[in-house]
Amino acid sequence: MVTYFIPIRSIEVRLPEFQSVDDWLKYINMEKYWEAFQANGVNTLNKVTQLNEEDLKEIGIKLVGHRNKMKKSIKAMKSQYHNKGIDEDEVTQ
Repeated sequence: MVTYFIPIRSIEVRLPEFQSVDDWLKYINMEKYWEAFQANGVNTLNKVTQLNEEDLKEIGIKLVGHRNKMKKSIKAMKSQYHNKGIDEDEVTQ
């Protein structure tokens, strides 16, 4: 038996340019958490891109699947900013 190894490249996820945290949450179908984000002062996309697992738990995202979905989207958003040469500090919305 011959085994071939095929390198798998990561798939680039292209996200729309969000104007607000609300837009982002709607895009990932997590708008039910909008009030929790607002109550915890996460009201800009810059703040969203700095969130980690513990932050999401503290905000009140209890379901691991929802946190994973948010983390994946945050990672894609950060990557997109990096690829465009945008410093995360420049993201103000």
